[in-house]
Amino acid sequence: MGKALIIVDVQHDFLPPKGSLAVSTGDEVVSPIVELMQDERWCVVVATQDWHPENHVSFARNHDLPDFSPFDYTAPSNSSKTQRATLWPVHCVQDSWGAQLAPELAQALDGLQCDHHVVQKGTLSDREYYSAFNDIWNDHHTGLDALLQKHGVNDVFVVGLALDYCVKSTAISAAQLGYRTTILKDFTRAIASDDRSMCNLKQELVQNDISLK
Repeated sequence: MGKALIIVDVQHDFLPPKGSLAVSTGDEVVSPIVELMQDERWCVVVATQDWHPENHVSFARNHDLPDFSPFDYTAPSNSSKTQRATLWPVHCVQDSWGAQLAPELAQALDGLQCDHHVVQKGTLSDREYYSAFNDIWNDHHTGLDALLQKHGVNDVFVVGLALDYCVKSTAISAAQLGYRTTILKDFTRAIASDDRSMCNLKQELVQNDISLK
């Protein structure tokens, strides 16, 4: 039974103090994740990377709206399908400083003995992505599932940023695809970490058969 470690979006723009969409105390997880990467249980380690074009639909400035405005997305393939979400500050633009993986993590990834990959998401301008497997419409896929299958993975462990967005969505996708899925809570941080938000998050994970350890 193969075990995979998925490290979600540990990139400059999600890290304090300079990230445009920094997750509070997100920098605290970088060194622990680097140590976790060395664990011999992994048959493959995957780091994901938000990788947006400048005209990405999730950027508030592209709609002349304030950052963090609510917004109704329309599915590119079906105009009758909509989802309400949040518009973000410009972040993780392709080839920018903000889109780069944390240097400590990137260096550790290059030095790993086990197979390792970087999977980019958010690459198409007309759709939002949270999961590292697919866009919010499940129309466009990143190739992560095929990569895990190639390595015979049964168990997926998810860490990184942010717990209540891309980490959670990646874990839900993994569970729906049939992987036994665990989020390692000491190796992730949330945007909304108040008690009520955490309670709701835990309920959602239970409903999707995801362990939080």
